[in-house]
Amino acid sequence: MSNIKHLIIYSHGFGVRKDDNGLLTAIADAFPKIESILFDYFEINESDKTMLICPLSLEVKKLNQIVYETRIANPDAIIDLICHSQGTIVAAMARPNGIRKAILLAPVFEMELERTLARYRSKPGAEINLDGITKFPSSTGFTRIIPKEYWEERAVVQPFIEYNAFAKITEIIVIEANQDQLLPKVDLSELDYRIKIISIDGDHGFNGVAREPLIKVLKDLLE
Repeated sequence: MSNIKHLIIYSHGFGVRKDDNGLLTAIADAFPKIESILFDYFEINESDKTMLICPLSLEVKKLNQIVYETRIANPDAIIDLICHSQGTIVAAMARPNGIRKAILLAPVFEMELERTLARYRSKPGAEINLDGITKFPSSTGFTRIIPKEYWEERAVVQPFIEYNAFAKITEIIVIEANQDQLLPKVDLSELDYRIKIISIDGDHGFNGVAREPLIKVLKDLLE
């Protein structure tokens, strides 16, 4: 593989920038010999500190465009995906061609609306209007602005169906976080037999002492 160009495209989660609160940039830094492609799904306005969350269909379109442009520019390269949280379901829905491996970090297996809303209901500045505009404050100082179209599209997503369809064209590895504080444990028996599942200690963002073991697992998978 040393004579073949190797690239990793990163798909970040809900309501964050392309660095995914430092997770994806830390992973990219751990692979200095592999070209990293990170991009933002959401529109950032620095002046008024807002982040406009787009519907899942637009995220899917953007990821497919990034993969297409990367492949055109690098026709013979190995291209892998590393996805986190909601970025995993976006990748599964996109099902881009020409991907060698898709590694799903703390993937979303159920899209229950109330679970997401419950995290924000009591936070100062939160405004929930599923028929209009919802606003969620963030710890980074930005306000997430979410249109009703996002919730409408999310409500009909069936993660297991999407992951299993993706597994028919791409090698998929799921890395579960044993201490995930945001997503509930679910029965994964519905996953396609071709999907490899790895469970390691860590919270949803694999922060703190969990970061180094995660990177070691990724190196074993990719290098």
